[in-house]
Amino acid sequence: MNDMANKLKHFLIDESGQDIVEYSLLLLLIGTVVLIYMTGMGTSLITLLQQIGDRLDSVTRSTP
Repeated sequence: MNDMANKLKHFLIDESGQDIVEYSLLLLLIGTVVLIYMTGMGTSLITLLQQIGDRLDSVTRSTP
């Protein structure tokens, strides 16, 4: 029983995997921010390309 208690105590004190968890959470946060930014930028890009297409259509329709 004492051996089991020592193993549990060592497991709770051990911080060897802490760095991996912290870097994973940081990477997840950065990925989320990039995804939100790219989604917003994609919407703006679609709007810009639609405006360019509409202007090109109006120019080609007005030219005989």
